Amino acid sequence: MNRIVSTSWAVLGAPFLVVLGLSCGDPVHAGAVADLGPEASGVRTGPLHRPGQPCTVCHSGSGPGSPTWVVAGTVFDGAGSATPAVGAKVSLVDAKGEQLTLTTNGAGNFYVREGAFGGALPFRQVTISQDGHVDAIMKTQINGTGGCAECHRGNGNQGRVPALFLGAKQ
Repeated sequence: MNRIVSTSWAVLGAPFLVVLGLSCGDPVHAGAVADLGPEASGVRTGPLHRPGQPCTVCHSGSGPGSPTWVVAGTVFDGAGSATPAVGAKVSLVDAKGEQLTLTTNGAGNFYVREGAFGGALPFRQVTISQDGHVDAIMKTQINGTGGCAECHRGNGNQGRVPALFLGAKQ
């Protein structure tokens, strides 16, 4: 009799534990991931996907993207452009004064994997350049997620500044 009761509790309890585990997730994070929508048609998940979207929504410790990135973003060819700035240099200066320079890929994306750079927050300066010409210098401290599109997206609005682009400084 005890064996039947134990088996019944295991069968009935397992689904309850699964539901309980899922309900402990972060609904705000799950909503932010869902708000990104599906992948673009014909673009595989990887370094070239989702240009201009907030990379660290998925590539943070909360997932679902892997690996985790400490800073990530996209640079476009000009204001309001959807054309990626391929080969642009993005230089980051952290709180200790250490500098790291990244090169944008074919989608204009750049990112730093967790553990690849000491990167002591806050980042004090970000410089964007191409062909040796400095196009933008941002000295606003970067504290939060390290996802550039958390603040820089599209043409900007009351809650965001425009996306990162070349030609911002002449």
